[in-house]
Amino acid sequence: MNEGSDSRQPSAPDRRLAAAAESQFRRFGYKRTTIDDITAEAGTGKGSLYLHFESKQAIYMAVVEASLERFVEAASRLVDGSEPVPTRLRSLVELTIEHYGHDELLCASLFGRSGLVDGEVARMAADFQRTRIRDLIRELIVIGQRERSVRAHVNADAAAAVLFEIGWAVVRTALEGDSQIPLEQALTTLNEIVGLGLLPRHD
Repeated sequence: MNEGSDSRQPSAPDRRLAAAAESQFRRFGYKRTTIDDITAEAGTGKGSLYLHFESKQAIYMAVVEASLERFVEAASRLVDGSEPVPTRLRSLVELTIEHYGHDELLCASLFGRSGLVDGEVARMAADFQRTRIRDLIRELIVIGQRERSVRAHVNADAAAAVLFEIGWAVVRTALEGDSQIPLEQALTTLNEIVGLGLLPRHD
C-alpha cells in the first residue's frame, strides 16, 4: 500500500469518487483534471471529496493503486504457479506487456510519457508501481529457493531489482514498438539468461 493508506475497505463515497476521478484522469489526464471535474462526475461537492481524500494527488494515487492491484492479482496467480521460475518470469513479463498495453494511465505514470501525468505525482506513482512489481519478482525468487529450483545463495532483493530492470527494458521496447528483435526472441533470450543465472548448477 502507498504511504498514508490503510487496509480498510473503501466506502461507497470513496468508490464513487475514485470511479469519477479515474474516468476524468483517463479522459483528460492528471494536469487537466480539476477537483470540480471529479465532483461533478461523482455528483457530489468538494466538501465530500475532501472528507475522503486530502488532495487531487491523493485521489490520483488511489486510482493508480486500485488499477495496479488488478494487475497484481493476476500476476500473483502466475507467481504461485507450478512452472519453472524462468517460465513464470517470462509469463510475468508477457502479462505486464498485455496489461500495460491496455492501461494508458498506468503506463504513462510509470514511464512518464504522454499528457496524462507528470512531475512529482508521476514519480510517486512510478515508485509505487516499481516497488509492487519488484516485490512480486522477489516473491517468485524466494519461492524458487524454497522449491530448490533457484540457487539458495542468490540474494533475492538484489536479484529482484536486477530482473525488474531487465524485464522492464523488454516491456518498454515492446510497448513503444522500437525493439530491434522480435518480442518472442527477446522473451526466449530473457528466459535463457535468467535460467543460467538462477537455476542450480549440477557440475
